[in-house]
Amino acid sequence: MGLKPSTRSKLDRGDHIFSNRAGILYYHHGIYVGDGMVIHLMPAEKKDKSVSVCPACGYSRDRHSGIIKTCLDCFLDGNILFIFIHPIPCRPPDEVIRIATEFLLGKRDFGTYNLVFKNCEDFASYCKTGVNFSYQRIGWV
Repeated sequence: MGLKPSTRSKLDRGDHIFSNRAGILYYHHGIYVGDGMVIHLMPAEKKDKSVSVCPACGYSRDRHSGIIKTCLDCFLDGNILFIFIHPIPCRPPDEVIRIATEFLLGKRDFGTYNLVFKNCEDFASYCKTGVNFSYQRIGWV
């Protein structure tokens, strides 16, 4: 398992990307699908009276959960961009994107977000490698 800080210009379609949250307490993961967009798994947020909607992708924290597609800015939420380097063979980029899109469209069922068993890293790892796994769960990242 590896990681490298990155910039938007170095992203390739099908990359497993992630970003720090709460400092470095945990990381949020997703699949970069190109054109500045990311497919990722989000937990349900508490409903808030103030609803801000992203003008670029329409994402709103209190309206969207599950497997969603957002712009890179909404995915990063002002944090650092990293590319996840897997230690096992990965699927070709077009297959990674096809699988992530099938989950997004409901053609596949990943299940409900669960911090321990089905989190955003599990989702991105499965799309990228075929293995549902979270290094955060075992304390490696």
